[in-house]
Amino acid sequence: MKLLKRFLLAASYVTTLPFLRKPESEAELFGLAKYLPAVGTALGGLLALSLIAIGQISHAPLVTAALVLICWILLTGAIHLDGLMDSADGLFSHRSRERMLEIMRDSRVGNYGVIAGVCLLLCKFAALASMPEQVMLYSLLLIPGWARWTEVYTIARYPYAREEGMGKIWKISTRTYQLIPAAILPTAVSIACATLAHLPELLLLIPLTIVPGILLAFWINAILKGQTGDTYGAVVEFSEAAGLVFAAILLV
Repeated sequence: MKLLKRFLLAASYVTTLPFLRKPESEAELFGLAKYLPAVGTALGGLLALSLIAIGQISHAPLVTAALVLICWILLTGAIHLDGLMDSADGLFSHRSRERMLEIMRDSRVGNYGVIAGVCLLLCKFAALASMPEQVMLYSLLLIPGWARWTEVYTIARYPYAREEGMGKIWKISTRTYQLIPAAILPTAVSIACATLAHLPELLLLIPLTIVPGILLAFWINAILKGQTGDTYGAVVEFSEAAGLVFAAILLV
């Protein structure tokens, strides 16, 4: 029961599901990062259900892809997309490390943030629109969970770049060994999907989602000498987009 409560608390922080109790203090987020891949897997299930529902009213691939992407944004409240856009504003500003961190803290979105957000959404939309429905269904089921496993890897692997911040509680309460239990549910779902669909190629989505996110985290760390809550979100979004693009290219 405690595990379920902790899982639901993590889900309430990174989704917009209205029936979940939101954390009342930052301290409640302590130790919740390891639940993020499970939350991502649950999100993938909701997206798969949304695809099935949308498929009942739309047989136009472009419309279906757009509606699924809108559902994706609504379910997450664009929390990770916001992090990606803030990160782009800072990282591409060509300023000092300290100034980059200041820019990323600014709630206003700049040119680089808008460009990064548009490019990422365009990649997601194009990938979804290019997939057969079966491939889209399984991609939606698998990719969000593994993108959030990559986020946990980033949290555990790299130092926090600020003295304080919303993401620091995740960092100080996450250990590398937690990556193993965090991968159990996404792994089980991936194997089940590959078996049921008779598509062992679906297992390629694991490295094709994880590796781009790991490379992005490495690049960000080389510039900022650490990570922030915004860059955690950027890793999630980039991993998801990369997984979808590779799925559209390799699994059709």
